[in-house]
Amino acid sequence: MASPSVLAAMTTQVLAAAESLGAEVPAIVREAGIDPSLLADPDARVPLERHLRMWEILSRRGDGLHIGARIGIAALGVIGYAMQHEATVGDALEWQQRVGAVLYPGLVPQLERRCDAAGDYMVFVRAMVPAFARLREPIFAQAASIVAMMRALAGGAARPAFVALPLSRPGDPREVEAYFACPVAWEAPLLQIGFDAQLLAVPLPRADPQLFGYLARRAESMLLSERMPADASWADRVRREIGAALAEGEPRLQAVAKRLAVSERTLHRRLLDEQTNFAGLVEEARHARALQLLADRSLSASEVAVLLGYAEPAAFFRAFKRWTGETPQGWRRRGETG
Repeated sequence: MASPSVLAAMTTQVLAAAESLGAEVPAIVREAGIDPSLLADPDARVPLERHLRMWEILSRRGDGLHIGARIGIAALGVIGYAMQHEATVGDALEWQQRVGAVLYPGLVPQLERRCDAAGDYMVFVRAMVPAFARLREPIFAQAASIVAMMRALAGGAARPAFVALPLSRPGDPREVEAYFACPVAWEAPLLQIGFDAQLLAVPLPRADPQLFGYLARRAESMLLSERMPADASWADRVRREIGAALAEGEPRLQAVAKRLAVSERTLHRRLLDEQTNFAGLVEEARHARALQLLADRSLSASEVAVLLGYAEPAAFFRAFKRWTGETPQGWRRRGETG
């Protein structure tokens, strides 16, 4: 049986937030015994014991609340990006419930609807791992990240109605209670954060059915796609991995080789045997997807660049000119008159 592990994206997001607060991340990675190469691949798995060790080190600083406030929806990667383009807060959260647990098993709280004499609420509920409860800071981080996610979706109107923390009350709870700005119950059996259920109907300002549909298909294909046929070519296997990686940034040979359980050298050689190479397959995938995305007039050329994994739009514009001999804007104008 495989040892328990967490998605590397979660570890990376926590470390990035800690670094913004002044933590010496390389030293933390070394002390925690985390293989740095895992952090370069968001789909890799970090052993749970190493992730927990990282939190043990971070907990010395007492930054859990601030780390959670900084990761928020960003910790969900392409899922978080897709959620912001759903129609309403409720639609976004419903979709997250379907796919979030697959990305981060056991880490996404359950969403419950409660209607009683006190009011009508949607409540995030999670039973915390005892080791995290002992450290305290991961619980503060989870609670703060839920609030940050809701604020990213619904704006300033997303204020929690109540919070229950499975922690003993600290000697000075003012910082925690000021962050949530609502009644906070301590020593609760479960982590619970409630919001007014009316927020479920709040329309999202960046709602875009076409963009959400594209991103949702991307996320769900990464999570739920079936295995490639046993006789699939290496080029087809790499194409599939490149397609799954594009929305996360620049596809890397090292990460794709790891996903396919071969060395970089072996993968390079097998692609050469099929008269192709990794860089060429990345170009091929980006070219095809660029034409598909540019056909959607609701997307700016800069947004298309992000969806293709480019760090900056200028790099995409240069590549598109190389592929087609014209700019993305010129290609669109020609399509309008053609």
